[in-house]
Amino acid sequence: MSITAMTFNLRVDVPADGVNAWPYRKHRAAAVITASSPDIVGTQEGTSAMLQDLDEAMPEYKRIGSGRLGEGNHPGDEHCAIYYKHAELALLEEGQFWLSETSSVPGSKSWDSSLPRICTWARFQKKNHAEIEFYVLNTHFDHIGVIARQKSAQLILKQIDQFRQGKRIPIILMGDFNASPDQPEINMLRQQLQDVYTTLSEPVGSTFHDFKGGNEGDPIDYIFTSQDVSLTEVRIHRNQIDGGYPSDHYALSVILNPTTP
Repeated sequence: MSITAMTFNLRVDVPADGVNAWPYRKHRAAAVITASSPDIVGTQEGTSAMLQDLDEAMPEYKRIGSGRLGEGNHPGDEHCAIYYKHAELALLEEGQFWLSETSSVPGSKSWDSSLPRICTWARFQKKNHAEIEFYVLNTHFDHIGVIARQKSAQLILKQIDQFRQGKRIPIILMGDFNASPDQPEINMLRQQLQDVYTTLSEPVGSTFHDFKGGNEGDPIDYIFTSQDVSLTEVRIHRNQIDGGYPSDHYALSVILNPTTP
């Protein structure tokens, strides 16, 4: 019994991107997802309008998560949405917290964070394997705040401990961490979780490419899992679609096999 999970920074809709602005590539973004047909997709930087476009293009998925400013009408607000195949997975529980010292306060930020940052989470059950339950967390760390990224990693690890409470329930953590593999925040996460990149025999290369392609550099997008998950295939989706890139980040996917308690 396997689950395919994907993380994908969509690149917020910026008209100045010209031919790479969202209206001209939204079909490519949907195509990357539907071609791999993951069970779970964590997206970053999607506004309500962008996510509605994906909703229409991907009816086999439902999604959860609100924007960084919380519930309400905030048209340009970015989400860390979690999409899931509703025919395959039952949503048992969901929530969202802010990467701050007041994590339950919508729009809050702390430390040296430049913007409010969030983590969306859910607990799922496989509909045809009721014994399989797992948590998914999707996040986007600050791009400027060095201390904020480290504190965010600590906060998420604490939340994962609360989810598990000594129970053997698989965890999938994904997102844009805005950090290379040698940074302290990534090392913190690797101390308690397994980094799916460790299964690759070749250099990982970059996951952010600014619509230029290529793989020179280091990744900033990651998927981590608890140790009770076996990994069978990791893929960075670097292909162009219809003559262009779906985003300024590559999507990352993994096929994994969670164990039962």
